[in-house]
Amino acid sequence: PNGLYAQATEFARRGFAAVVVMRRGYGDSDGRYAESNGPCDRRNYLASASASAADLRAAVDALGRRADVTTQGMIAAGISAGGFASIALSADPPPGLAAVINFAGGRGSRGDDDVCDEDALVRAFATLGKTSRIPTLWVYAGNDKFFGPQLARRMHAGFTAAGGRARLIEAPAFGRDGHSLFSAGGASIWTPMVDGFLREMNLGTRDLIAAPAAAALPPPRQLGERGRAGFAAYLASGPHKAFAVSPSGHYAFRAGLRTPARAEEAALAECAKHAPDCALYATGDELAGQGR
Repeated sequence: PNGLYAQATEFARRGFAAVVVMRRGYGDSDGRYAESNGPCDRRNYLASASASAADLRAAVDALGRRADVTTQGMIAAGISAGGFASIALSADPPPGLAAVINFAGGRGSRGDDDVCDEDALVRAFATLGKTSRIPTLWVYAGNDKFFGPQLARRMHAGFTAAGGRARLIEAPAFGRDGHSLFSAGGASIWTPMVDGFLREMNLGTRDLIAAPAAAALPPPRQLGERGRAGFAAYLASGPHKAFAVSPSGHYAFRAGLRTPARAEEAALAECAKHAPDCALYATGDELAGQGR
């Protein structure tokens, strides 16, 4: 759940109470996994859509019982299977749902540019479009290896031809795989798209709340330019994080894990793939060995 800390922060800066939903069977979430959709050549994507949307509606119901938030004027935003789930929610929306943002939504990817039963996935989006009337924004990067531009256009065309309301943005290529555009590293690209959509829908606030200040830790002296940029990304990332580095300047960091100890283990393991003498440099917002 901490893996979307940076994205949740951006929505909180725009006046929303940002909630990360762990659907059944994901991570340590209770319940059995409910989103199976059959063999690769005969996919029933609507079955997983229904299960995903049910979990999102349950989360909305829980939020409706809180005194510190309102579910009026809310949005649903998701990436990949979460984007597909958010579109499914729009087809049978709970009261108060005002808009949906779908980042690289879909299901069934089993390898680079290899999606199980693409036609069934397009048909599923078309079926959802028959009842979806919530305004939706779709963002797919040009080098998305899960759901490439051609498939994104087919899904969008099927959805809108059936009556769904959707604007498709074909974002520029991002990193090695544009499927990760909705990330802290891609925020400078996707936040202007979100802001334009929110302004059009008259949702959120116009004045951004200041972002949480990153810790003022000095980067390891042995890092090069790329490494210093990586350390800056580490400082801006979410809780439960750790940064490991070797004397030769190889480095790795992990953030958003369930505990700081897990982050330390993961950062060291990743750094060890590149150098045999990695050591922890920082845990959380403190230099390693200080405060804990």
